[in-house]
Amino acid sequence: MTVVGADGLEPMVLLQFYFYTDSIGDKPVKMLDSTKDQRAQDENQEQLGPGKFFAHDDNYPFLQEFSEFIATVSTKSLKSKLMTHHQRIMANAFWEANNYGGSEAKCVKRLTELYGPQWRKITSIAEHMDAPREYCEYVLILDHQRQWEHRKKFAMLASSKTST
Repeated sequence: MTVVGADGLEPMVLLQFYFYTDSIGDKPVKMLDSTKDQRAQDENQEQLGPGKFFAHDDNYPFLQEFSEFIATVSTKSLKSKLMTHHQRIMANAFWEANNYGGSEAKCVKRLTELYGPQWRKITSIAEHMDAPREYCEYVLILDHQRQWEHRKKFAMLASSKTST
């Protein structure tokens, strides 16, 4: 006996994963299974690679290839040829939000508060401010995912029109 929903479609079966949220970065982290046999299998899972950080499943085709491609492009080409004006603004906003408003003076002030006037002997500005490139790549990958979501929605609408 098959269960059918109100719209006449069978329910979609999703894979069962157990996640908890990392309290520091609010990143979903997969929990290990409680049975010993399953735990060994969990511990031997493949490590996340360049394109697998954002979505390590098949929801977004070519995500790994796209991530590897943008990792090889120069930062200048990334910003001038691959990114739109709005994507550059968004990447810069993300960068500023995570890097003292984009101000090295604010970073120096904070390092002085944390480590004292001799902070240069202990740490450097580069250790406390991220490179803007990371945020450019992040925005491009988010846009790649958004485009695939739009395409999926469009394909679903088109298939529902042809079936009626």
